[in-house]
This record gives sequence, structure tokens and C-alpha cells, in this order.
Amino acid sequence: MASAAVQQTPRKAPKTPQSGGRQKQESPKEKLYRLPRAAGIAIMAALLVLSLFVGNLRALQNATPTAFLRQGDVKSIVEDRIDAAQNAQTVAQRAGLDAALFDAVDNAVDAMESAKTAREISRADQALSAAVSEMIDRAGDALSGENLTMLTRAADSFAEQGSFLRQEARAYNKEAEKADKLYDRLPTKFLLAEPDMYEGI
Repeated sequence: MASAAVQQTPRKAPKTPQSGGRQKQESPKEKLYRLPRAAGIAIMAALLVLSLFVGNLRALQNATPTAFLRQGDVKSIVEDRIDAAQNAQTVAQRAGLDAALFDAVDNAVDAMESAKTAREISRADQALSAAVSEMIDRAGDALSGENLTMLTRAADSFAEQGSFLRQEARAYNKEAEKADKLYDRLPTKFLLAEPDMYEGI
């Protein structure tokens, strides 16, 4: 009985990696491990500064009061003060004063209307107070009767709104001073905006 020939299948040779083929991708951990030591130290330092900055920023934001223009009645007081200044200007124009006086009031009103921060409002209001006061003094010497009465009423209203504005500013500054003291202690304060304050009170 003839024995059957056993056929053996030839073994395939193991594949050798060829140039240009896909290589195993390194994990982020492996890539970091291969970084030069100096680069690793620089990255860690940058992350430390970033975390410190974010922490300082959040602490300052938590200590900072709501924007001055959104405090209490500040917005309406500013609007009423501008209205009183313009009412005084309307009457003062009957005195035939130099146009430069009225231009100064107009410029101060424009600055007041565009001011957003406590610092901007305080500076604009100081300019408005100076311009309106000079205009009223000059017009008061030239007007009489009903015109003088109307000018006096407008001046009183302007002064009253100024008093209200300063009251709001004092309350705001009391809270803002806490943020200002914190700001002075922060190590990254040179990267942060200084807390807003109302000047001149």
C-alpha cells in the first residue's frame, strides 16, 4: 500500500519593515519624555505662570464691585446732570456771552455722555462742572428778571445732581478700595488692569 505524499505548504518569511511605511505613533507622554530638559522646564514654568495669572484674575474679579455706571441711580443721575447743564446753557445763551463758553460746555457734555468707567465719569464731570460754573457766573452778571430766575433754578438742579453723583461715588469707592488693596498684593498685577476708581472726591 503506497503511502500518500504529504504536501507541506512553504512558510512565509516574516515581513521586514520597509522604509517609508507607517511607524508607530508616539503617545503625548512619550513625546514629552523625549523633550530636552530645558524645554520641559520652560513649559512647566509657563503653566505655573498661567495658573497663577488665572487665579489672580478671578480673585480680583470677585473683589471688584459692579461697574459704576450700573450702580444704584448713577445712570439716571448722570443723565439728569447733563440735562441741567443744557438747561442752564439755553438760558445763558440769552446773555450774549462768548461762544467759547458754550463750546466748553458742549465738549464736556459729549465727554460725559461717552464716559463708561468711574474714572472717565469723574474726569468728565470735573470738566463739566468747571465749564458750567464759569458760564453761569458770567451769565448771572448779564441776566435779570425771569431769565436770571430760570438760570438759578438750572444751576441749583445741576449742583443737586452733582451732590447725588458724589454720594454714589463715595459708596462705590468704598467697595473699590478693597479690590485696589488686593491688586497691590497680587504677584501678577503687572498683567492685570488696575481697579476702577472715582477720582476727585
